[in-house]
Amino acid sequence: MFRLWNQLTKPRVTVLVLATVMPGMYLGTSGYPSLYAISITLFGTYLMSSASFILNQYIERERDAVMYRTKQRPIPAGEISPPKALALGVIVAILAFVILTNYINLLTAVCALSALLLYVFLYTIWLKPRTEQNIVIGGISGCIGPLIGYAAMANALPVQAWIMFLMIFLWTPAHFWALAIFLKDDYEFAGIPMMPVVSGIQKTVNQIFLYAIAYSLSVIGFYFVDDRMGYLFLLSAIVLTILILSFAYRLKLSMDKVLAKRFFFFSILHLFLVSIAIVIDSKI
Repeated sequence: MFRLWNQLTKPRVTVLVLATVMPGMYLGTSGYPSLYAISITLFGTYLMSSASFILNQYIERERDAVMYRTKQRPIPAGEISPPKALALGVIVAILAFVILTNYINLLTAVCALSALLLYVFLYTIWLKPRTEQNIVIGGISGCIGPLIGYAAMANALPVQAWIMFLMIFLWTPAHFWALAIFLKDDYEFAGIPMMPVVSGIQKTVNQIFLYAIAYSLSVIGFYFVDDRMGYLFLLSAIVLTILILSFAYRLKLSMDKVLAKRFFFFSILHLFLVSIAIVIDSKI
């Protein structure tokens, strides 16, 4: 049962979502967030994120069945029936909303629910099957972690929360398009119009480089919009910016699928380290 739950809920992706909640929580209070608030907020967000992935797999079960990477997922593999998966996703989403509303506040619950709705309806159902820009617009759902964290602590969404939202928004296309390069054949076979399939790898690596530049500028720019950020964050941001831009430039020149996969994983580490730097510097 535990293995089935993990396959349905993509816990490795959820960990990154939770990592983006933490900076918002630390910036949303003048002191330190309590262990109680952190635990409940992260648990509720974990459940909502898990529900979104369950519903995503329910909706994409037929496409998953024809892609090599996804055909062993629980629904196409017959480990759980589609109606049961749908019911599980809805129940977990309701549970997450109730927990966040009752033990944190309504704004936090609404932010978390909006991430699920955007991921399921905007990205999975509407954009993903129709346009190569699916991840640019649909990626909004993955940017809400800082809003959840800020709302949990301050019951408000100030400009710093939205700058962190923008940071993840600019990070997302480069991150997912790198994976799409590596999985180009799978996406093409399934008829999913990801950018490498529709416009080719050359355009995709060029777009990855441009978004890497925009993302890097937003990371460094955060130093100037929150006076709690000091030289530790600024130095970390500069070093991390140099690393990701050099990686993106190498990918731009080589167009190598293996390097694209490495960039995908490095971008996860990059966002994680930026989040840690924000948390640490906010309290020094």
